[in-house]
Amino acid sequence: MKRKYAGIILAIFIVAFIVTFPMIGCKRVTVTPAATVETTAPETTAVPITAAASSETTETVQPAVTAEKITKIGAEMTGAIPSFMCINKINMVTVEVKNTSDFTWRTDIPNLVRFGYHFYGQDVSFTEYDNTIRTVLPHDVKPGEIATVNVEIKDVLNKGTYVIQIDMVQEANDDAANNFWFSSKGVTMIEGTSYFGTCQ
Repeated sequence: MKRKYAGIILAIFIVAFIVTFPMIGCKRVTVTPAATVETTAPETTAVPITAAASSETTETVQPAVTAEKITKIGAEMTGAIPSFMCINKINMVTVEVKNTSDFTWRTDIPNLVRFGYHFYGQDVSFTEYDNTIRTVLPHDVKPGEIATVNVEIKDVLNKGTYVIQIDMVQEANDDAANNFWFSSKGVTMIEGTSYFGTCQ
């Protein structure tokens, strides 16, 4: 009788073990489909392009100046050459000039007009006609206007007596015919004799 009950109990235990074994230590995992990750490029917001403010001042292009036609060349100069000047300093000779030409004397090309001078050594062998320093006008001078100019004289470097001739010149034009000393057109220069020595 005991064996019978023991066999029944054993059978029940085996059946229970078989039924419950897959669940022992095993956890049912529910697999859910992975969410599809859609990769998209970050949305770009269109930014209107505006001209950036420049820190530099915009340069205004000035129209080119046209050379005036020259039919009359004239000037009336007044002034005097000092009797003594320095070889080691800049000498200034004040000249007043009236524009009796029919074109404007400008401080830049075209029609650039400046003062120059010629010197001729009397008791020394030093002479120069063209390559002396130029003095610019204080401003553009229109026909009929008068200007006062401090003409620089500093190219005489050796002691001695010289003849100095203050002249006006139009130069730096492409047309060679518009480059000339005013004296070559009949304008009277300011002329005088000066001794050049050393100054303290």
